[in-house]
Amino acid sequence: MVRAAVFATPPTPRADRWGTSPERQTASPASRRADEDALRMYIQILAEGRLPGNRAIIAALKAGGPAAAGAVHGNVIKMGSCADRFVASALLQCYSAGGRVASAWKVFASVSEKDAALRTAMLVACADNGDLTSARALFNEIPGRDVVAWNAMLSAYSHSELPERALELFEEMQLSGTRPNEITLVIALSACSQLSSLALGKWIHLYVDRASDINLTPTLVNSLVSMYAKCGSLRAAVEVFLEKHPRNLETWNAMLSGFAAYGCGGGALSLFSQMIKTAVAPDRITFLSLLTAFARAGMIADALTCFRCMRRNFGVVPRREHYGCLVDALARGGHLQEAYALVEGSPFEPDGAAWGALLAGCCVHGDAEIGRTAAELLLQLEPGEGGRHIALSNLHGMTGNSVDMVRLKQETVGQGIHLPSGSSSIEVNGVVHEFTAGDRSHTQSEQIYLMIAMISSNLRCTQESARNSPS
Repeated sequence: MVRAAVFATPPTPRADRWGTSPERQTASPASRRADEDALRMYIQILAEGRLPGNRAIIAALKAGGPAAAGAVHGNVIKMGSCADRFVASALLQCYSAGGRVASAWKVFASVSEKDAALRTAMLVACADNGDLTSARALFNEIPGRDVVAWNAMLSAYSHSELPERALELFEEMQLSGTRPNEITLVIALSACSQLSSLALGKWIHLYVDRASDINLTPTLVNSLVSMYAKCGSLRAAVEVFLEKHPRNLETWNAMLSGFAAYGCGGGALSLFSQMIKTAVAPDRITFLSLLTAFARAGMIADALTCFRCMRRNFGVVPRREHYGCLVDALARGGHLQEAYALVEGSPFEPDGAAWGALLAGCCVHGDAEIGRTAAELLLQLEPGEGGRHIALSNLHGMTGNSVDMVRLKQETVGQGIHLPSGSSSIEVNGVVHEFTAGDRSHTQSEQIYLMIAMISSNLRCTQESARNSPS
C-alpha cells in the first residue's frame, strides 16, 4: 500500500538537513573535551598556587555549571574578582540554573557598578525562577534599555504564559523607538499564538516582509507557520511553509502540528511523505503530530502503522505521549477493548491523558464498564480535576444510571471541587474577547445576549415552519 510505504524507508541523512532540533544540540565530544580541559586547567592553576584570570574563571563556570558555582565563587571572593561584571554574570547564570536565586542576588549586590548587561542577567535569573515582580523591577531600572533587555523581559512574560503582558510590553518597545530584532518578533509571535491574535500576527508578518534589517531565519519562519495555524488560519500557514524560505526539522514539525490541530490526517500524511523525500529525519515531535492528526481524523490504520514503524524504521522510541495518542485514536474509533489493552500493556505508568482519552471514547460509544474503570483510576490520579467528574457523570447519564449520576454530582459539590466552565474567544478588530459559560462581565453583554435570543427565536421559527410545511 502507498500509505504503508510512506513509513517503510527512513530518509538518507544529509549533513545540511539536520536542522537545529534541541535533541541535536547536546554537547559534542569535542565540546565535552573542551569543558574537561577548562576545568583541568583551572584546577591546575590553583594547585600551583597561582591566581586564575577572569577568562579561566568564566571558562570553569561554563564547564562546571551549577555544581561548580559554589566552589568557584569561594575562590573568586578570595581573589577579589567579584567586582568584575563578566565574572559576576557567569556566576549569576550558574546559580540561576541551579535554582539558587538568593546566591545570585548576593553576587549581584557585590558589584558596585552594575551595567545593563549585568542587570539583564539578574532579570533573567529572577524570571527563570518565577519571580516576575523582581524581574520587572530590574527591567525598569535599566538605563537606556537595549534590544537584549527588552527581549529578556518579553521572553519572561511569554514563557510565564502572560501573553497579554508580553504584547503590551512589545507595544511599549515600539513606542520607545527600540527596533525589534528576529528574537523579539519570535517572542511576539509566540504571544500572538497564545492569545489567538491573528490581526497582530499578520501585522508582524507584514513588518518582517518590509523591514530590511530583519533576516527571515528558519526560527522566524517556524514561528509564522505556528502562529497562523494556532490562530485559525491553516491556509496562511501552508502558504508561508510553501514559500522559498530556509526550512529545518522544526519547520516541518510546525506545519505537521498545524495539520494535527485541525485533524487533517491526509494533509499530515502527504506532508510527512514529502519530508522523507527531502531527507529530513523525523523526531519524536514529528510522530506525535502525525499520531494526533490520525487520531482526530479517524485514520486508525495509519495511526497503528505509524506507531509500529517509528522505532523499527526511524529509530524513534515511543514515549508515554505517543502511547496516549494511539489510545486516543483507538478510543475515538470505538476500539475500546484494544485501547484499554494498550493502556494496561504500556511500558509506562498510565497517566491522566491516557485514561482521559479512554473515558472520552467510552462516553461517545456508551461503554459503561470500561468507562467506569477508566474514571475510577482517573479520579485517583486527579481527584480535584472537575472535568473528570463531569465526564463520569455524563457517562452515567448516557447509560441510564441516573442514581449514580445524581450521587456523583452531590459528592462533587460536597467536596468543593471546582467544575470548569466552557469558554471561547473571538478576535474582532484586533481585540481578543474571551467568554465563559454564563458570563456577563463583558461591556457589551446585554447586546450579545439580545442577539443570541434573536438568533434562537429565528431558529425556532424556521424549525416550526419546516414542520408545518407540506412535504
